[in-house]
Amino acid sequence: MPARSHQPRPSPSLVAALAEVPLLAGLPAELRNRLASEARTVRVAAGEWLFREGDDATSLFVTRSGRLEIVAAGPPPVVIRVLKRGSVVGELALLGAGTRSASAFARRDSELIEVRREQFEWLIANSPEFAVALTRSIGRQLASSRAPAPAAASPSTFGVVALDAAAPAAEVAELLAGGLAVQGSVALLRRDEAVCPDDRAALLDRAEREHDRVVLCGLDADAGGWPDFCCAEADIVIAVSSGTGDPAALARPAALHGCELLVVGRGVSERTLEVIAPRETQVVGLRSQLADAVDALARRLTGRALGLVLSGGGARAFAHLGVLDELLAAGLRIDRVGGTSLGAIVAGFVAMGLSPDEIHAIFDRDFVRRNPTNDYTLPAVSLIRGRKTRRMLRESFGDIRIEQLARRFYCVSCDLVARQAVVHRTGSLHEALYASIAIPGIFPPARDGANRLLVDGGVIDNLPVEAMARTGGGPVIAVDVGQRADVAGAGPAKRLGPIGRALIGSDVALPRIGETLMRTMAIGSADTVAAAARHADIVIAPRVDGVGMLDWKRLDAVREIGRRAAREALEQLDLQHEVARVRR
Repeated sequence: MPARSHQPRPSPSLVAALAEVPLLAGLPAELRNRLASEARTVRVAAGEWLFREGDDATSLFVTRSGRLEIVAAGPPPVVIRVLKRGSVVGELALLGAGTRSASAFARRDSELIEVRREQFEWLIANSPEFAVALTRSIGRQLASSRAPAPAAASPSTFGVVALDAAAPAAEVAELLAGGLAVQGSVALLRRDEAVCPDDRAALLDRAEREHDRVVLCGLDADAGGWPDFCCAEADIVIAVSSGTGDPAALARPAALHGCELLVVGRGVSERTLEVIAPRETQVVGLRSQLADAVDALARRLTGRALGLVLSGGGARAFAHLGVLDELLAAGLRIDRVGGTSLGAIVAGFVAMGLSPDEIHAIFDRDFVRRNPTNDYTLPAVSLIRGRKTRRMLRESFGDIRIEQLARRFYCVSCDLVARQAVVHRTGSLHEALYASIAIPGIFPPARDGANRLLVDGGVIDNLPVEAMARTGGGPVIAVDVGQRADVAGAGPAKRLGPIGRALIGSDVALPRIGETLMRTMAIGSADTVAAAARHADIVIAPRVDGVGMLDWKRLDAVREIGRRAAREALEQLDLQHEVARVRR
């Protein structure tokens, strides 16, 4: 290491931090102390880049606290690794061409120890132990070279922080620790257990070694930066709010980006949701419901929350009710639900807590008897006005917002302007559902507050499993009633006789325009359905061949088709392990 005229006394905590790093742990104490005395501390705020791909490499970095994502440039960008405390980044670039082969992004507020190139080269030349450790580190990295990091890696450390003084973060932390304990030992750490800032990392290291999971509780009134430590060290942050303004969230949004937001109160502002972009939001209106909500959260965080994804398919989606009948009869508890088009409507009712029989009664009233798709108009924008459908959705779902639902829910629409899927996880439920079922050409498109032009999610993804699977909350069952093989079949068609000859010059039997549009849309999403099946643990495909997508009057028969398909799946697949994980 380059000689220095003055050798300052190294910080004991810095020396201890370096001793915990596998790459540096084998260094003789004298060399480690010398490295600590010359190293520089670098702080990177959440949401900022430590370095970018292509930058000159002049240092390696040891992560002392926080979380860093190593990102390969896209499109789309891919997260290669997630680095926690004690990880090293940047050593390969110092050995190679001297430029960064990937970028490093701070997911949380992070503190790093910088080791400059000259220090690095001196260690290689003067410490055989370092050279051996470096070779092993490079071998591990090459073995997993540029392989995407698992999206559903099991988290082990959770930070529960209060966004305002009235937020019941302490109660949530205790409830969460109890819920996580079902899957192993849990340590609950509070600020008063950390004597001083230098002891915090050691305290957490010990807790992580001795327990399966750790819950860090950081209250708004805690002093000394303990809440910031909880955020920086957590795999997942659970931000608790009373819904009274969330000043902390708006002041430092990057530190909470991607958190689990739990609001115990009347609701949360659109501004808060926009600024911190939580991965999931739940509003608990009554304090008496908090225990159940946190228990469900614990199941998601430990991969025990069964998810159900329902495809679109018009009247064929009535088969979802039969599938629900059999899944619930088998003792499965559904914690998460999502879908597109009419499957999204079924999912919305499930998220509200309605039984299959209750959903059946609503469909019988609104689709069989009333038919919300017969308010025809001049086809300047669409075949129907969509007013009956909007009214039906408002009557059925009221003013409830997605984040207020008992079960976590999402539905998918397609933005025609950006040509991409839109996943609705917050906001008005009935408005999101209308966007998800707005079949192009049949319904008028929906415009939202972001000035997006939204149509049926089946245009781009008729079985949106990936949106659920990537969160890693538990096993996923997908129900596909799109039936790709039947899309091009004759299906329900009638001869139009003289009318047909007058309108199209032929009286050959052809499906109506609405049926044709729906089937054309299904063809367009066939590839995404096949891809989505790879993300599901179980795919149930009711045999709905011959059922028209606008054949509302076949509700009872199609529900029975769903029952048969689910029974066959339960009989043929070995579901005992999954049933045991999610049984009531």
